[in-house]
Amino acid sequence: MKMGRFIVDTHVHSQRIAAGATLRQKSGAAGGGDASGGYKYTDLAEALRVLEPYDNSERLMYDMQAYDVDMCIIRPSMSLGMNNELNVQLVDRYPDKFAALCNPRGTFAKVMRGEMEWTIDAACRELDDLLRTKKFVGIGEGMPIDPMVLEGKKPQPSREERIAQMSVAMDVAREHKVPIYFHTGHTMGYVLRMPETLQPLWAHELADNYPDVPLIFDHGGIQGGWWEHFTDQCLHVAGAHDNVYLECGYWWTELYDKALNDPNVGAEKLLWGTDWGASIPIYGQRGRHPATYPVQLRKQGVVTHQVDCWGWSLKQVSRLDIPQDDLNLILGGNAVRLFKLKFPLTRMFKPVPAVKSRPGTGCC
Repeated sequence: MKMGRFIVDTHVHSQRIAAGATLRQKSGAAGGGDASGGYKYTDLAEALRVLEPYDNSERLMYDMQAYDVDMCIIRPSMSLGMNNELNVQLVDRYPDKFAALCNPRGTFAKVMRGEMEWTIDAACRELDDLLRTKKFVGIGEGMPIDPMVLEGKKPQPSREERIAQMSVAMDVAREHKVPIYFHTGHTMGYVLRMPETLQPLWAHELADNYPDVPLIFDHGGIQGGWWEHFTDQCLHVAGAHDNVYLECGYWWTELYDKALNDPNVGAEKLLWGTDWGASIPIYGQRGRHPATYPVQLRKQGVVTHQVDCWGWSLKQVSRLDIPQDDLNLILGGNAVRLFKLKFPLTRMFKPVPAVKSRPGTGCC
């Protein structure tokens, strides 16, 4: 039986990078080079930023059919070599199956090539131009950041500097009335040099200053590993602000219980989103808690197959003994509402009170 009326994965990477040759070269130089794997995640991260992506939607659509997923919100990664153009092509071919988020990839690429200096204003001008095409339904993955910071060639901005940068991006989201993502969680293979990813509580200030802008936590604090610290902080922010939401596709069942039992969070704040397409395998440790969870295994190196994150994630969701109307919100109804997705019928999802801005915010 299908788990929900309309299932939407809100965090999907339909593009992939052909990094094998580069990884083999690096492994060979180090005395390895086994084509079966064992490559370092740090080498993968370096390769992903410079290599051209390819359309991986054939595998994605196979999984969509296998798991009854109706629609995917596709996006480029915040720092890796994916682009907006391939996503737009996929949306144009299959408008009933895909919608896209945008990221200032053009500005990012020019900075990486040394053609310009990065500024948040330049990045947000590109975001504004992209959103004016009406080809995109939001901003993500994460907020715009200087690629030289991600490369470790510039120091990370301070809290004050970074919140000021993110506020410019929030202005663009407000102007176009679209959701925007705040990246949280951390991988175990390569370094994510974004200060906010380890500081979900910073989002309190953004949510308060932009009460009319839907702010969504990428990964809901869990991008890999067993540590619940960041998820607890995400729940703290979501419980304090009507406009804050959490992706939950990488959660194990007990994490859903935390959110569903919080009277200020609940099903209406959760979006199923799994990071489909990422190189993050599912680790198992029978007899311990959690028994399985997504995490990059540094000792084993980069996975070389398409990880089945949907089978794992939907199994976690299936253990929830909650009203089906609440489950329908998590699996798709909230996405339909926030991203204004086309749905053929009205009154199919449990109503959720609209987010209202404070007087003086300029929201209509």
